[in-house]
Amino acid sequence: MRYIGIDLAWTYANESGICVIADNGEIVYFESQVFSDEMIADIVAEHAQEGAIVGIDAPLIVNNETGSRYCDGAIMREKIHGKNLSVFTCSKSFMLNHFGVVRGEEVVKAIQKRMPAFALTGDLTNKKHVIIETFPTGITLGLFPDAFPVKYKIKHKIKFETTKTEMGRMVNLLKRLSDFNPPVYNIEDFFNHSLSIQAMSKKGFKNLEDKLDAFLCSYAAYWLANNQGKVFGDDQDGFITIPIIDENEVRDGKSEKVKVYNKLIRDKIPQIIEDSGKKAIIEKVSGPVYLGLLNAKLGEELLEYLDSQKVEELADLVEVVYAILDYKGVSRQEFKDIRKQKVEERGAFRDKLLLKEVSDS
Repeated sequence: MRYIGIDLAWTYANESGICVIADNGEIVYFESQVFSDEMIADIVAEHAQEGAIVGIDAPLIVNNETGSRYCDGAIMREKIHGKNLSVFTCSKSFMLNHFGVVRGEEVVKAIQKRMPAFALTGDLTNKKHVIIETFPTGITLGLFPDAFPVKYKIKHKIKFETTKTEMGRMVNLLKRLSDFNPPVYNIEDFFNHSLSIQAMSKKGFKNLEDKLDAFLCSYAAYWLANNQGKVFGDDQDGFITIPIIDENEVRDGKSEKVKVYNKLIRDKIPQIIEDSGKKAIIEKVSGPVYLGLLNAKLGEELLEYLDSQKVEELADLVEVVYAILDYKGVSRQEFKDIRKQKVEERGAFRDKLLLKEVSDS
């Protein structure tokens, strides 16, 4: 058996993530790119010869013309480990008007055309080829309730630096799965981004986000093959299936007391943390990783100055600039000479000039 997770883009222009876990608890496929429905069906068929559960993060059955699906409301009304979920509700008219297609339905058709044995059902009993709808936020709550919510998805109103920190926390949570039933043994071969997350561009981060969601969907399928999960809704009008660990297996909440940063700090910060009675885990970095983190720190300090307008934030910004110069082997005097030359050639900003427009005449 294989357990296939698909973080499905709702349009054909965006990337979808696909992850496959084998029956021995190892990740054997892990990719995010722009896939056609037929390409997805081919990948599923390649890995499903001996049977597979395919977990897809997208609405797969949307019969309601307006309003919301029953399963969407049902999962939001349910308390899972004492907490509530928020789900994107949808209707057929909404999906067609905004995306031109209910892509989840099209992907299911493509998979079933390629392999007619696949059934779209929440009932996993005695079925060798099954497609289920699931979703990563619900999986995270079901498996890691003590750490929920983990806000690792890019949102307009949340600072990117905060989102990066949350992604680091999510990646660390995945390490727990080596002790789960069933376990995944090679997670760190694919999720080894703890240092590089802070240096990621939004494009690189989104690629990781899609892969992570695909992995969560594949692990949900793997877990559900070995344990009893929860199905909201039905096969006729739409269903969502998520894993929910037993209350006795929920951690005691200590993970909430651990803040994951994975960013560069000033040299005396570790001692300051230790003096406050807390424990800091420090790792020394070098080479391109160090430069990438410096670049990320430069952006972080700039944003902090723009938010606060405090001169002390400019001092932090300059300190990072000096560190970059040291890394590149440029002396302070050389840098001053470069700055002076630019002033002589193009001027400074003393005259407070605003360029409004330029015309040919």
